[in-house]
Amino acid sequence: MEALLWTATVKAPFGVNGEVKIHPHNDDCAYLAKIKEVVLRAKDGSEQTFTIESFRMMGSQPLMKFAGFDNPEDARALGGRHLMVQRKWAAPLKKGQYYVADLIGCALVHDGDHLAEVVSSIDGAQAVMLEVRSPDGSLYMVPYLKEFIGDVSLEERTIELKTPWILA
Repeated sequence: MEALLWTATVKAPFGVNGEVKIHPHNDDCAYLAKIKEVVLRAKDGSEQTFTIESFRMMGSQPLMKFAGFDNPEDARALGGRHLMVQRKWAAPLKKGQYYVADLIGCALVHDGDHLAEVVSSIDGAQAVMLEVRSPDGSLYMVPYLKEFIGDVSLEERTIELKTPWILA
């Protein structure tokens, strides 16, 4: 399992002092207020460590300011980067919850048959969408909803797929 978790995405600049909007990948983003340093991962996979100067909420919108980014023009360069945190600083999980990063690489199984492997994920409108690759190389999107997903075993690296027809 990866030591760093992708817990949020940096969005557009906010205001004139270099703050950026943060899109958290969970409902509770209070954990972000306790973090002093994060790794930002660019689309090309390169990573850089940044010091957090401030974190605040503007209504329901989390805002963050990184050291050295003091105006919107500089802050714009951070847009789209993945905000990566150490597991110990990530939002705590409730029973039955999993970090999406831990689902990557798991086998999708139905009645003991290996149907596909989780290769990535994206945030969908109603749920996280798991991108899965079947043995023939075809890619499918599976909503991470109880109607489609059953038991998850991180120890066995399996996710039960209740509805195999979704891969047709």
